[in-house]
Amino acid sequence: MWCNAAMGRARTGAGARRSRTTIIDVAREAGVSPATVSRVLTGTKPVSADLERRVRAAVGLLGYRPNPAAQGLLRGATHAVGVIVPDLSNPYFAEVLKGVTNAAEAADFRTLVADTGEKAGAEHGAALELSRWTDGVVLCSPRMSQWELAELARAVPRLVCVNRLGRGSAVPAVLVDFEAGVASICRHLRELGHRRLVYLRGPARAWSERARQRALRAAAGPDLEIVQIPCGSSSADGHRAADAALATRATAAMAFSDYVALGALTRFEELGVSVPGDLSLTGFDDIPVSRLVSPRLTTMAVRKQELGRRAWELFSESGESGALDGGRGVVTVRPELIARGSTASPAGVPAQLPRTAGDL
Repeated sequence: MWCNAAMGRARTGAGARRSRTTIIDVAREAGVSPATVSRVLTGTKPVSADLERRVRAAVGLLGYRPNPAAQGLLRGATHAVGVIVPDLSNPYFAEVLKGVTNAAEAADFRTLVADTGEKAGAEHGAALELSRWTDGVVLCSPRMSQWELAELARAVPRLVCVNRLGRGSAVPAVLVDFEAGVASICRHLRELGHRRLVYLRGPARAWSERARQRALRAAAGPDLEIVQIPCGSSSADGHRAADAALATRATAAMAFSDYVALGALTRFEELGVSVPGDLSLTGFDDIPVSRLVSPRLTTMAVRKQELGRRAWELFSESGESGALDGGRGVVTVRPELIARGSTASPAGVPAQLPRTAGDL
């Protein structure tokens, strides 16, 4: 028993020594310079077969593990991609990240992630920091100014945006067609017979919110009045804005996202407001929980992992060619309306069928 314990301590001590092994230890064991060890491990310059054999033997004997980041810096390529997300706890961004990660892993790339906590001021610095350790960065729904994005594009050679299109910028982008999605929701509610709609607005600096605003301006008219309430992007924002939405006396509410819609739905239940009996409600994104609440949420389904996969494709192509379509590639993903139990015709108003296929 004592012998086994002693041997265990000996192994632990050896393991500890191996974990602290440096390139200098390897060089000393092989009888070569640290620069020679670096050349062998990175493959940056050829060495003789004898030197390589000695270095490999020393690496195996000492259990030395090179630092991937340091090797990447020496080679000029890290085989890593950085991803910046506003809020990793949001399933939307988690799914986009999964799409990037799965595609990158298939190409033998690692993924490094930074969560900015919905702080637009943190995005620029986080992207610059990640670019030091990666071959480039994917920005998910960045809130930074146009000037900051242009400056970042000059500093980070391989930069791709998800849900952000910079004016005059050469940054490749993958976009959800938010305008088409909002227009589809408006048609759905109008065909159900709704004539007064309240919209719970998203973050003012979000590119996707500006796209939604264009669609709302186009949809508003004599047969559909649209009232807007400042809100945000979280469930707490939706919960806070629900009372103001009810005060508009609209018969339907459109939320910036499913998160916002679910927060509003909770508040409506607290107030005894029936959805969709008293008020129809829609979201956007089709997060998993939107199918589990009661009533199930009418929303726009966005293929979030596809966004991540397509972002990786643009990232990969930009590295191969150095440019896309003269400096920019844009991929658009169209969302799909999923009509569920949270929308219905207003009381006493029959639903209207679309008059032509073009109206669908």
